Amino acid sequence: MRLIPLEIGQIDMHMGAVTGDDETRRFPIPSWLIEHPQGLVLFDTGMHIDLQSSFDRIGAETAKTITPVFSPGEELTARLAERDIAPSDIDRIILSHLHFDHVGGNEEVPDARVIVQQSEWASAHDQRLIDYGVYNPADYDHGHEVEQVEGEHDVFGDGSVVCLPTPGHTRGHQSLRIELESGPVVLTGDCVYFESMLDQMQVPTIGGERSQDQQRDSMRYLASLRDDGCRLLYGHDLQQFNALPAEGMR
Repeated sequence: MRLIPLEIGQIDMHMGAVTGDDETRRFPIPSWLIEHPQGLVLFDTGMHIDLQSSFDRIGAETAKTITPVFSPGEELTARLAERDIAPSDIDRIILSHLHFDHVGGNEEVPDARVIVQQSEWASAHDQRLIDYGVYNPADYDHGHEVEQVEGEHDVFGDGSVVCLPTPGHTRGHQSLRIELESGPVVLTGDCVYFESMLDQMQVPTIGGERSQDQQRDSMRYLASLRDDGCRLLYGHDLQQFNALPAEGMR
């Protein structure tokens, strides 16, 4: 197996609601390509290509704190093409959650089966949360076959790729454990944006339908996995992401 990082643009985010600091920082928007003997998998798909030319689809509330930095050639299909992979080659999309910067590329991979926590799918179809701008069905309702799972889910039935519920950022947020030859890796998604958040147990106040106490519990769970030898790859850690090998990890 191999795990390959794909950068689907970046965002500038004001840190007031994340760390309390009055500053703006830039974060990568990752999609993760997993090469498994039984097929190609994406964990999250990044931003929608429309955000290269207009920010209308993210909504006014989100635009107050987040600005996409997204150029032609950084969209998901372009990143896959750099590796001679066609959208039709992707078998599954595993989604950490359904916020715009994690599902925007779904439309570019129409034949894949989507795997998402049932509670997240339900939240993303709650009209109240849609009206508030937490979710936008235009990002994830494209007629995919959707497998709604509950709790831990062994994707291939061999223990190599396992969905781990890590709720709090959203009600149905999940992380992903991957058993590489070099050792286990956990993709934290937005349960942990970057390493210092985990070390300091900082919980953002943004996210819409969220529970800070629940997220801290999930963060403690991820910290315990780290203590047990898992390598954590954080959701938007610029320094960590830039240090990853472009050819991926085995």
